[in-house]
Amino acid sequence: MQEPLLKDEEEKLVVTPNNKLTLLKKKGKKINWNKDTIITIILALVILWFFGKNVVHPYYMGFKYYNLRFEKEEIEEVIEKEDEEQEISNNSAILLNTYNQINVDNCLNSVYLLNRLYGNTLVNNLSNDEQMQLILNYYNVLNQDTFTITLVELKELSIKLFNNENIDIYLIDKTYDNYQVTYDSVNELFNVSIISPNTCSNDFLIRKIDHATTKGDELYIYEKFGYFKLVENNNYEIYGDSLLINLIGNYLDTDGTKNYLETSNLKTYKWTFKKGNNDNYYFVSITPE
Repeated sequence: MQEPLLKDEEEKLVVTPNNKLTLLKKKGKKINWNKDTIITIILALVILWFFGKNVVHPYYMGFKYYNLRFEKEEIEEVIEKEDEEQEISNNSAILLNTYNQINVDNCLNSVYLLNRLYGNTLVNNLSNDEQMQLILNYYNVLNQDTFTITLVELKELSIKLFNNENIDIYLIDKTYDNYQVTYDSVNELFNVSIISPNTCSNDFLIRKIDHATTKGDELYIYEKFGYFKLVENNNYEIYGDSLLINLIGNYLDTDGTKNYLETSNLKTYKWTFKKGNNDNYYFVSITPE
């Protein structure tokens, strides 16, 4: 009969006093797999499982995701700030450049365009001809009676000021408010002349940045506007719109400088611009506040 591989006896060779090798056998201890032992082992395993699941694992997971939780809170805080209007300096170059893009000098334009922008109603779109007027105003920074502009320049300014790549530019003689435009097909130039130069009235405008903010990719310029209508002897009525409906007060220009300082009393208009190419902001709307 073959012996089992595992035996409960330990065999050992020793030298006896008579110098003979003798094989000694030592009995090993057997585990008594009784009912109490099995129950004890099972209870120990259950306790270890419960302790690991309810104490060790939660502690480990809390430690693992501690930084992640705070990183998530920081990200949410940044997103929340992006959704808020952030005030910017009135001396910001991008602010001043954007604000000066829309030139509504009443010496260049008829009352129509002025009323479109300062008629005390929301304006969130401009017609093709109105955009052309403002493009020519922007280009004619020196208020020249005559000047020339190329087709390429017109298209570039249409994108810059209004993000409009599809503006209709007529290659014919056409009038845009106070501008007469003729196309020179030989030199591919537009010859522009002011129809009624030096037609400034005795009235004057005040447009001044009160403050400006940004939110996401939008720029908001809060402007103080006043239309000063001459009554008599340097005495003006002040209106909050170009339609001369909203009378604000009166102003006596004692020194003839038209230097009105109480601009906080004027009507507030909110200009909205949106960021386009090359971090340039283009016109979106103007809203009376």
